[in-house]
Amino acid sequence: MKLNRVVEPFPNVTLRTQDNRQVRFYDDVVKGKVVVINFMFTTCTELCPLATANLANLQQALGEHAGRDVFLVSLSVDPDHDTPAVLRRYAERFHAGPGWTFLTGKAADIELIQRRLGLYPTDDLPHTGMAVYGNERSGSWSSTPITRNAAGMARIVLRVVESPPASGGVPKSN
Repeated sequence: MKLNRVVEPFPNVTLRTQDNRQVRFYDDVVKGKVVVINFMFTTCTELCPLATANLANLQQALGEHAGRDVFLVSLSVDPDHDTPAVLRRYAERFHAGPGWTFLTGKAADIELIQRRLGLYPTDDLPHTGMAVYGNERSGSWSSTPITRNAAGMARIVLRVVESPPASGGVPKSN
């Protein structure tokens, strides 16, 4: 179970959390962890609220694994609007628990992360309906529709928690 599209190193760009903490994408968010990553924006009225509600359900379905073995990461594709304070309110609206980080930063850095994960934004569609999940330690990566049943998504994400290292693995960071 390896996402072949993650072929370049994870960018180690500087971002801000919903708590206005500065983090590095690779070093602080991905390195050594199992993560579920999605892209969203708070003013979206169609896919994003459904996707975020589903991630809240996923967090519940993960049970004790949420925030311990599996971390959720939502990156805004509208960083001009989605400040840390806006992201904090959005996270609260969906009852995001510990281990779920909402991130904002420079638009070019967010797009770089998308591209490195194999998700190619366009002017018409700045985000996709996919979540990328994986285990950075083992190099096991895949993707799933963001609106997939939360219990089913939890099962597939938990498979990568203890996955053995992939031969060659995913490149670390640049």
